[in-house]
Amino acid sequence: MGRALGILLFQAASLFWVEWPSRMAANRALWAAGLVLQSALAFTVFRKGMPRRFPAFTALILFYPVRAALLFALAARMDSGTYNSVFNALALVEIPLQALAAAELTTRLAAQFGGSTRRRVLILLAAAAAVCGLTAIALHMIAERQLTDRIQIFMSFLFIGILTLALLGALRTGSRARNLVCIAAGFAAFAVFQIAALAGKAHAMSRRDGVAYVAWSYLPACGYLAVVIFWLIFLKRESREDGTQQV
Repeated sequence: MGRALGILLFQAASLFWVEWPSRMAANRALWAAGLVLQSALAFTVFRKGMPRRFPAFTALILFYPVRAALLFALAARMDSGTYNSVFNALALVEIPLQALAAAELTTRLAAQFGGSTRRRVLILLAAAAAVCGLTAIALHMIAERQLTDRIQIFMSFLFIGILTLALLGALRTGSRARNLVCIAAGFAAFAVFQIAALAGKAHAMSRRDGVAYVAWSYLPACGYLAVVIFWLIFLKRESREDGTQQV
């Protein structure tokens, strides 16, 4: 998620953006807003006692502002090649953190469905098959097929699937696990932004439309800031006793 802000920072450090001061200023404004909002979210997550029930989600939320600050600090001190290597290394760190957050949400969702272990496994296998199928279709339709794009598309559909299970579980059991649904909804919303941006950039590239490509590149970063604001507003305090939300 925060990868989108890092990409914009890398672009801001390139010569292309130096030639376009207004775009560079827009990138800096977006970075500043992102860092403030992400830091506020990290503070809120701890204040509301969420690390105990959602440690992987908490680790991911802490990672994003730290990475954004580090990339911005290094942008003016490194050549583009070295900076790109650091950026790619941090992007690789994000993948297992996202996977852990997805596993954390899935584990909690499985308990909502009740029934036998076999039934839960069948539900998860069906969801996994749907995610893999949608990923394969998307990769076939979208021209960009780098490893990071493949992982990004898979994780996007995975989080959309997690939200679907969360909503089904909430409807079936009448669960009040609001934070679980809220976290899943944020990830799923950003996933939609990511998929739309990849499709838009692929279409713009096929038409050699540089302006449209740049415009689509901003969608994930702006979308993530919207998700952060959503989490800031709707995440509730966790009870220390039973993990339910306190209003």
